[in-house]
Amino acid sequence: MKNILFLTLLLLAANSLWAQGDNGSMGGIAIPRTSTVKPDTTVKPSSTSISPDSPFAPKPDTKKSFNYTPITIGEKKPNFSMNQTSEFVNRTNEYADRTTVKPEGESNKAYRGNQSFGEIRTKSKFMQVMARDFGAEDGDRIKIMVNDRIIVDEIYLTNSFKGVQITLDEGFNKLDFEALNQGTSGPNTAEFRVYDDKENMISGNQWNLATGFKASLMVIKE
Repeated sequence: MKNILFLTLLLLAANSLWAQGDNGSMGGIAIPRTSTVKPDTTVKPSSTSISPDSPFAPKPDTKKSFNYTPITIGEKKPNFSMNQTSEFVNRTNEYADRTTVKPEGESNKAYRGNQSFGEIRTKSKFMQVMARDFGAEDGDRIKIMVNDRIIVDEIYLTNSFKGVQITLDEGFNKLDFEALNQGTSGPNTAEFRVYDDKENMISGNQWNLATGFKASLMVIKE
């Protein structure tokens, strides 16, 4: 009888334990689920600053250079050279403000007339004619003609000699210098020189002319 009672209690205890296993109430310690955290891969700016005195600090570019070519208007030329066959240049536009013709008043009377410098004879094939303003550079302009043929229609005179080479015709060659204006400080003033093909000076003189008048030289080629 005791054995039957013991077996009955044992079966009841086993059944109770089996029921608890089905209900998940085993009495163990529950471990919570952990969530996966992704690492932050964003690159943040550095808070480190470089001292201005550091050799690694960037420095301004001080090696920039600017190429320029100055330009000078009316630059003086060296004195006469026979190697320069033509140095006359028309500079009307450059010097228009300096070449205003003066009114023809009483001060012009002494210069209102043509000047003649006689004649010379030569066997030269050509003549080298040089001219310059022997006074102040005040805007004097002239025209050169030979036998009434225009050789240079307008020349601005400076204190440096400028020259033109002119081929001589057989016989008479009338060389004329016509004053196109009067500079700002008086009559048209100039010094001229004439050289032959051997670089010998065969004539030279000066003129003081009012506007429109001429200085002339007769060159006879033999």
